[in-house]
Amino acid sequence: MEAAAIAVGVLGGVVLLLLRAVSEGLLEMGDGVNHYMIARYSWRHPELFMDLWGKPLFTLLASPFAQLGHVGVAAFNALVATATAWAGVRSLRPAGGAAQLTFPFLMLLAPQYVLMVIAGMTEPLFGLLTLLTLLLLLHERTVMAATIASLTPFARPEYIAFLPLVMGWFILQRNWRALPWCLAGLVAYGAIMTVVKGEPLWFWTSDPYRHADGVYGSGPLNFFTARAETVFGRPLLTFGVSALLLWPLIHWKDNDHRRQHRLMLVCAALPVLGIVAVHSVLWHTGMRGSAGLVRVLATAVPLAGLFTAWTLGRGASLVLQRRWVAALTAVLLTAGTAVWSIDDLTKQVRLPIPQEMNQRFLDAASFGLKEHLRDGRRVYSTHPYIAFRSEVDPFDTAQYHPIWGLSEEDVERRFRPGDLLLWDSQLGSNEAGIPLERVLNDGRFAVLETFEPPEGSLVLGGHVYEIFLFERRDVVRSFTIDTLIWQGTVRGVSGVRMDTVRCDEQAPFRLCLKEGEFPLEILGLPFPGPESIYDELIVTADARVEEGSRLTIAYSQKVAGKGIRYDQEDVPTGALVFNRRIPPMDPGTEHVLYLWNIGKRPFALDNFSVLRKRWTQRPA
Repeated sequence: MEAAAIAVGVLGGVVLLLLRAVSEGLLEMGDGVNHYMIARYSWRHPELFMDLWGKPLFTLLASPFAQLGHVGVAAFNALVATATAWAGVRSLRPAGGAAQLTFPFLMLLAPQYVLMVIAGMTEPLFGLLTLLTLLLLLHERTVMAATIASLTPFARPEYIAFLPLVMGWFILQRNWRALPWCLAGLVAYGAIMTVVKGEPLWFWTSDPYRHADGVYGSGPLNFFTARAETVFGRPLLTFGVSALLLWPLIHWKDNDHRRQHRLMLVCAALPVLGIVAVHSVLWHTGMRGSAGLVRVLATAVPLAGLFTAWTLGRGASLVLQRRWVAALTAVLLTAGTAVWSIDDLTKQVRLPIPQEMNQRFLDAASFGLKEHLRDGRRVYSTHPYIAFRSEVDPFDTAQYHPIWGLSEEDVERRFRPGDLLLWDSQLGSNEAGIPLERVLNDGRFAVLETFEPPEGSLVLGGHVYEIFLFERRDVVRSFTIDTLIWQGTVRGVSGVRMDTVRCDEQAPFRLCLKEGEFPLEILGLPFPGPESIYDELIVTADARVEEGSRLTIAYSQKVAGKGIRYDQEDVPTGALVFNRRIPPMDPGTEHVLYLWNIGKRPFALDNFSVLRKRWTQRPA
């Protein structure tokens, strides 16, 4: 059984690598790119091996694979997943063949675990460390277990819910010899940083999350528990909750393995609950840069799978005394778990994973940037993906600088003529702390290009997702405003259709529209002129929408009948402000602004106005 289970784990690792190879959506474009770039360029910049944002242990182990490209990091993670499955199978030997055979399916097919492996993220390595620790504890190799556990702070911050419980286990067992070894990793890191930076407490003083409170906002306390099924998958979640509920009974009945049951509770089940609880509180309070990313719970998947398989496996062994009955049950349970897990995964994750819109959008901006990289120009960027896709070493200050804030001193001291600044609204407005207006209102930066996504979206902070490429060059920017529609009266645009009806309540400048699906359409929008850097389309009104109905405003572009841009936003009752930028377009492009009345109920607009703001710039 053990050999078969290990074979399943190896096959699972191979399958995960194959999924990575055929998937287009390869990257987690923020942290995932950062981890990969740190690992890849650590050989050129050795100080990166100690970088806490990159997770030093991940950087050290993944760096040889990263030299092969991002697919190399995915291969590393496939090996990590396989090793984790092996550690789990070896740990489950006393739990029986059914537990050993089902564990790889429960762990390797958990939705977020699959995504983290093929995306080359750090979560799987943390899971491997935790299972190696449990395997060694089960075999009474306590000093080695403590040493492995001491490395978890350098793999993921979730160590805070695991390492203290391992230390607590040693205290409960009065194992004073192994307890100090739980600090071995921190002592070794402190010694290295004393030599390198003269700061033994660097792990705490340079914590990248220390000053990130409130950066991404906050959310409901039950955010993660409500999404547990999308992380662990329905099979593991169902079996896991059952194992937790049955644990007291199985622990009481299973005299020969009570110590192991207590170990699994303290060092497997409680860390899983702790990881969920810690992230729930951090997201609810907005502390330490929590962004409500469900992927962080993938760190708990191997522990959850191990506790589940161990507890239910031991429970089954108490009930199924005959060997042939146990063997038949193992086969049937494994087959059922495999089918259920595969079905659940394919329902929750689209495989192979397609390239998402945001990645395609960032690709376009990166390729646009590459066309301007010449004559030793340096790049300042607010998004790490840009350096990756532009094939720039992000740690070579002669080529690239990440930028956090843009003060007057920064512009004068850091930028030189010709330098490029690529600003994105997702990270630029939030993490980097640079509002778009800060750069647009600064005449020392010329707009080179603007990039708008093919499928419009709002990102964190309610910002419209867009990217601007600036050059450090003195210019004068100005604008002119054309009134297309003013308070419901058409002035400077043709091709307007408004399906209006008589208003029940008369009010000045009110439009009451029919219940049709598309009651308002503006086909004759002016095109950005060749002299403009972009047009700004500004729609304002005070909307009155029936409760329970849904009304949206949409802007679209088509070429030869094929859509190339679509941007939609719900219209609530109250103030409507719809503001979109329109860069110069190719000849033959059709663009239209319309209201999509999904609810098909009558509605009214007070003071409905549409303005076109045309921006130009000239040398200073």
